[in-house]
Amino acid sequence: MKRHINAKTSENIVKSAKIMHLCSAVVFLIAGLLLALVPHFDDSDFFGKTVVGIASIIIGLTGIYGYFSNDMYRLAFQSDFALGIFNVILGVLLIINPVQLSVLLPTAISVLTLLDGGNKAQIAIEGQRFGIKKWYLVLLSAVVEGIAGIVLILLAYHAMDVRVWMGVAMGVVGVTNFWTTMYTVRIRENHQIFTDK
Repeated sequence: MKRHINAKTSENIVKSAKIMHLCSAVVFLIAGLLLALVPHFDDSDFFGKTVVGIASIIIGLTGIYGYFSNDMYRLAFQSDFALGIFNVILGVLLIINPVQLSVLLPTAISVLTLLDGGNKAQIAIEGQRFGIKKWYLVLLSAVVEGIAGIVLILLAYHAMDVRVWMGVAMGVVGVTNFWTTMYTVRIRENHQIFTDK
């Protein structure tokens, strides 16, 4: 039996998911810039770890929402459920216990950067199959994210000051998420969509 789904509603969901994802990328970028450019920004529990935690929760929730949307290519949001959960958990923990978790923050951000880079590499490969012209730029951004994540891990391992590089890594994730969403999220043009019940 076929169940009719209002195409307009589906389009609105994708549009809202795209807008929310773009906004969350900007929030993540701003948080990264604060870490990278404002000296001792993360020394304050609220204005440091809490801001990063809030940014992480926002990008996590919008990613989960995007995962359940029905964009045409199913690329940008395909892995956002797992990444979204990771971001939300990280953000909540940072807000609840910022002092104890401050030591783990560089590792958490590096893991997030590497995971997001791997996700972007997958998007690039599948985007090429869909005929997305700028798929190679997505792949390039994945490489940049991977490098940022690896450098952050190495700096943290050698007990160096990584506050600036944490901000750089977050900024790279924010910028990459923004333009990847712009180029890969498409809305179905069908006036009616049918699915099996």
